[in-house]
Amino acid sequence: MKGLWLWSVPLKRTALDGTEYNLILLDSEGIDAYDQTGTYSTQIFSLAVLLSSMFIYNQMGGIDEAALDRLSLVTEMAKHIRVRASGGRTTASELGQFSPIFVWLLRVTSLTLSD
Repeated sequence: MKGLWLWSVPLKRTALDGTEYNLILLDSEGIDAYDQTGTYSTQIFSLAVLLSSMFIYNQMGGIDEAALDRLSLVTEMAKHIRVRASGGRTTASELGQFSPIFVWLLRVTSLTLSD
């Protein structure tokens, strides 16, 4: 998959407080695609973050040094997002108003239960 993919039909949902909203699903290619430049990955990531109210960082495997390195790449990319078009410095509180909820999804298939 390349670029961004958008689910074609919004899903109607009801929040815990009773308000209704439309859920739109957006999927993007991985940020560490071997055939893409750093600039391209940054642009795809930035667009996905700006369009999202919840950003799910999907990872195969557990948390190790390589996983933390990839996560640091995500935080570096986030530094390129600005609140103002003028390019001035953005404060953390300004950026926080527009930032999606971050969920780190770990898909570990090799876990075994032990006593």
